[in-house]
Amino acid sequence: MTLELESVKLLYESLKHLDGGFCNLPEFSPNVDLERLQQVLGEVAERMQDNYPYPHPLYAGQMLKPPHPVARLAYALAMWINPNNHALDGGRACSVMEKETVAQIAQMYGWKDHLGHLCGGGTMANLEALWVAGRLHPGRKIVASSQAHYTHRRISDVLQLHFASVPVDSHARMDLNALEKILRQEDIGTVVATLGTTGCGSVDPL
Repeated sequence: MTLELESVKLLYESLKHLDGGFCNLPEFSPNVDLERLQQVLGEVAERMQDNYPYPHPLYAGQMLKPPHPVARLAYALAMWINPNNHALDGGRACSVMEKETVAQIAQMYGWKDHLGHLCGGGTMANLEALWVAGRLHPGRKIVASSQAHYTHRRISDVLQLHFASVPVDSHARMDLNALEKILRQEDIGTVVATLGTTGCGSVDPL
């Protein structure tokens, strides 16, 4: 297997461009032991070879495909500064880009009014969404299809939220008749719609 390496050259050029934006600052040369750095990276690369060959097309892992090259490079580029989007003063430019991205995602669904932010992965996204759900509807139950990712139930336990599964239809999508019955009988605060289940790739009728 051959990993894609050509794009690393683009990262170097982009880093030089990024560095040029701070040319008005006093000269600063960080003390980096390149020889020791190479030793550590070599050891990490050696040990990482014990992973499965996720990028290879013959590997059929569900959730472990590598990110798109532009996402990988942009992430690496940002790490040279290590911004934090928790507040505007922690990552001004990145916060603007995050808002732009969230707006574009909302536009895909035809939503003009929206609020959201980007997470580092699906588990954290589920945790934050369920935390918000618990705050908006305290004491009320969360429901998701029986094919929804297992983190919904586990995170609900962590957050001490009541959770229940909704049966699915023959296409492994949430059964809307079963959902309606649950909504009539119980005090439901949040319904989780899964747009591509882990096991079947099924899309709940949003």
